[in-house]
Amino acid sequence: MLEVKHIKHHEIDLKKWDSVVLASHYPFVFAQSFYLNATCPNWEALIIGDYQSIFPLTLKTKWGFTYLPQPPFTSQLGVYGKINLQIEKAFYDYITQHYKLIDLELNASHQLKQASVKPKVTYCINYKNKYQFNQNTKRNISKAKQAGFKVLQVENNAVIQLTQQYIHPFLEKKVGLSSTTVLVLDRLILSAIAQHHLVCFKVEDSQGKLKALACFICNGKHAFYLKGNNFDKAENTGSMHLLLEHAIHYFSDKSILFDFGGGSKAGIANFYSGFGAEVMTYGFLQINLLPWILKLIKKLNQR
Repeated sequence: MLEVKHIKHHEIDLKKWDSVVLASHYPFVFAQSFYLNATCPNWEALIIGDYQSIFPLTLKTKWGFTYLPQPPFTSQLGVYGKINLQIEKAFYDYITQHYKLIDLELNASHQLKQASVKPKVTYCINYKNKYQFNQNTKRNISKAKQAGFKVLQVENNAVIQLTQQYIHPFLEKKVGLSSTTVLVLDRLILSAIAQHHLVCFKVEDSQGKLKALACFICNGKHAFYLKGNNFDKAENTGSMHLLLEHAIHYFSDKSILFDFGGGSKAGIANFYSGFGAEVMTYGFLQINLLPWILKLIKKLNQR
């Protein structure tokens, strides 16, 4: 029987941890220590052997109990390193025995079948495979270029100011995130900058007016579209198409996988697939064994 060890944040060997993540079949930035430190400070870990297999614990405490939520701006977590059904089952048994409320996305390596695990999708370009833009995407890119739009890389010292000015309002007013959650984005951007993993692009028109802005995080294997927004939606002048074309080409020799970071909604899925992105399916583990009164409080707090 496999021994699962639960270790506190200060006990984690972060160098070993990150080496395991980067050597995994899916070396996603989400599970790296710099990312978790920003999105879930004081996260803990489950490990098997000498970091043979690892599982981040995104612990939070509320209403007197500890639970496992999916941190903001984070996708696929779960098991990294060596993974098979026995290892998955060992980690699954541990967390379901110790936590009554779990909302965790599991990475695409997971194969364990449980009624509590539902499928989710993201859209990705694997640079090892052929991909091509569809005609609508090409048309929008041409439209932006004909309008005199150009893509520029944002200096690191200007990223926070631009995201606070242009991305924060979008996330709060349109997406509905709380101001506290949106501040996590700043922490994540600063953490990625410190690791030289953050790249930000903007699109300007011929007069220098900002038309689109987007941030990406890349660890040399996984390039992730973190957050962005375009400001020419009414005019439909193709600024985000132009920005993403530039980003996809930029990361083509710096990464293996370009991850659009979503795609469950039809409109978004069509947009991403227009760049030649393909569906990647992964699991979403949801368990709620709370007493009925806590379930009611949780439901009321989600309104």
